[in-house]
Amino acid sequence: MNAGTRVVGALIGITAFVVSGCGGGASSADSAQGGEFTLRIGATSVTGTPAGSLGWGDKEEILADELASAGVTDIEYSFFQSGKDVVAALLSGAVDVAAVGDNPALTAKGNGADLTLLALDSVNGDTWLIGAKAGPTTIEGLAGKDVTAPQGTIRDRAARQLIDLAGLTGRIEVKDVPTPESIAGLSSGSVDATLVGDTGAVDLANRGFPVIDKTSNHRGIGSTGATVALTEFVDAHPGFTEAWQDAVTATNSDIAANLGAYTEWVAQIDGVEVELVREATKADTFNTEPFPDVGVEQLQSAHDFLHDSGAFETPFDVRQWIGLS
Repeated sequence: MNAGTRVVGALIGITAFVVSGCGGGASSADSAQGGEFTLRIGATSVTGTPAGSLGWGDKEEILADELASAGVTDIEYSFFQSGKDVVAALLSGAVDVAAVGDNPALTAKGNGADLTLLALDSVNGDTWLIGAKAGPTTIEGLAGKDVTAPQGTIRDRAARQLIDLAGLTGRIEVKDVPTPESIAGLSSGSVDATLVGDTGAVDLANRGFPVIDKTSNHRGIGSTGATVALTEFVDAHPGFTEAWQDAVTATNSDIAANLGAYTEWVAQIDGVEVELVREATKADTFNTEPFPDVGVEQLQSAHDFLHDSGAFETPFDVRQWIGLS
C-alpha cells in the first residue's frame, strides 16, 4: 500500500477494516456530480491491506494514476470477510465499488440490485475440492457426506457446480462454514471436504490432503473477479467506468510483465513461501481486456448455474449487462 495510508475506522454491523490514503477530497456521496471525490472500494482481505491485483495496483500507484482522470483524488479501502458482505456494503452506500467474485455480483444483480459491471479483474480462477486425509478421494465417495464452503461465495458456487456435474445434487450437502474453520476441520476429521483456492489449495495438497476435483478440470466453470458499482454512482461520475477499466487492464498488464516481483510481494504480505505463491499463480488469470471472451463465457456459466439452482429468480442477459450487445 502507498506510504501515508492510515486506519480510519470500522463499519458497524459488518466486520471490516477501513484504510485510507492521506489526501484531500470529499467522499463520493458528498461530491458534486463529475467533480473530485474520494473513491471508496470494498474488497475481501485476510491481512487488512489491499490484496491481489487490487493491492498491486495500489502499491504501484497505477490505480491512482489511471483514476485521476475521473476525478478521484484519494482511495479508501474497506475490507470484509466475504464478497457477500462487500456487496451488502455497496448496496447500503458504505462503499462505491465492490471488488468481488462472480457469485455475489451475479446474485445481487439477479435479485434486483441496479448494478453496473465495471470490469472483470480476473479470469480462469481455479477452486479445488479438497478432502480430509483418510477420507474419500473421489467426488462419488462424498455421497451422503458434507462439503463446506462460505455461503454466497465463489467457493459455494464451485461446490454446488462440481456436485451437479457429477450428478450428485441432493446427495452431497453443502454447509455454510467459513474457510478457516473448514481447513481446521479437515485436519481434525470433522469436515469431509471443503473448497479452497489459490495458495491455500496448493498448501493443503502439498501437505497430503487429497485433491478430489478442480473447477479447472471442467471447461467454462472457472471463476471471475467482478468489480461492480451502483448505477447511480456511475451516472454521477462520467468517465469513471472507462477510467476504472484502464486501471484494471494497466494493473494486470504490469503484473504479467513483472510476475516474479508480484509473487514475491504476495508472499511477503501473506506471510507464505514464495514458491507456494508461484505454484498457485497463473499468468492467464490476469486479463488485459475489461471483458475477455473467456471471462464472459465463465460469467455466463456462473449466471446460468446460479439461476437454475435458485440463487436468484430473474435471469438477465450477461452480454447486455456488460454492454456487448
